[in-house]
Amino acid sequence: MIEHAFIIAMIVLFIHACSWQGMIFEGIKKLIRPEGHLYKPIYGCPICMTPYYGTIMYLLFFRFSFVDWLLTIGTAAGMSVISVILIDIKDGICLSAKEQTRNNGN
Repeated sequence: MIEHAFIIAMIVLFIHACSWQGMIFEGIKKLIRPEGHLYKPIYGCPICMTPYYGTIMYLLFFRFSFVDWLLTIGTAAGMSVISVILIDIKDGICLSAKEQTRNNGN
C-alpha cells in the first residue's frame, strides 16, 4: 500500500509541476484560471488533486478494495502535504535569496 501511495503522490506532483511557469501545461491556466476553487483539484494543489487523480490511478493499476483504496489515497494525500511543505520552504528560501541579492546590489 505504501508503495502505491508513493507512486500516486509522485505522479500527482508531476502533473502539478507540469503546470508551473514555463512548463508544458502552463497554458491550462488560460482555460481554467487560478482563482476560486475549481483549479485546485485540476492542477493547482497536489493535496486537492490526490483524491481525484489518485482514484483514477488506483482503479486503473491496482486491485480494488475499498479499505485499501481509502488508506492508499489517504496516505498519498499525506505525502502530498509533505511535498507542498517542501515546495513552500524552497520558494521561501529562493525568495529570501533574491531579496538579499537585490539588497546587496543597491
